[in-house]
Amino acid sequence: MISYIIGDVREINEESFVIENNNMGYLIKSSLSTLTLVELNNEYKIYTSLQVREDDMSLYGFYSKDELDMFLLLTSVSSIGPKNAIGILSSLGVEDIKLAIVNNDIDTLTKAKGIGKKTASRIILELMDKVKLMPSVDKETIKSSTPINEDMDVAKEALENLGYAKNDIERVLLELKDSDLSLENIVKESLKRLI
Repeated sequence: MISYIIGDVREINEESFVIENNNMGYLIKSSLSTLTLVELNNEYKIYTSLQVREDDMSLYGFYSKDELDMFLLLTSVSSIGPKNAIGILSSLGVEDIKLAIVNNDIDTLTKAKGIGKKTASRIILELMDKVKLMPSVDKETIKSSTPINEDMDVAKEALENLGYAKNDIERVLLELKDSDLSLENIVKESLKRLI
């Protein structure tokens, strides 16, 4: 709804700042990285996302379009709300998050406040294919031509982190071994068969 706001920063708080545009002050919730970049009484273009919940309507804003894009990706993951997404972006840089996702690096993601192994696994599962398509990801650090057996290993680890039994996981993945599915679809299909 509001793509960006250009204005002067009038107030900086611990988790938000106020930007003035046309005599209106917008309270913008943001990440630590954006909050450290903005300075009082300077003009900025802030990329925004209006998040509407049953009991809340909040404006989130970021210094860079990349950070906004990552925020939107993270909030598209089931069980990740705006507050969790801000926590992740405050703990890790955008590129660090991308690399953690494409390299199945659960440990890096769990460094973010409030993110456990299950949630980190879910982020990787739901976003890996999308992040691999993002232009700014360093292609050399990605196993982008990931062979199917590596995808199977990633899926196996993710399913184990979600609490499924090893025997059941191995049985289901064996059934899907020769399929030409993406990692995300391997996991989705496995979850259907494990329920």
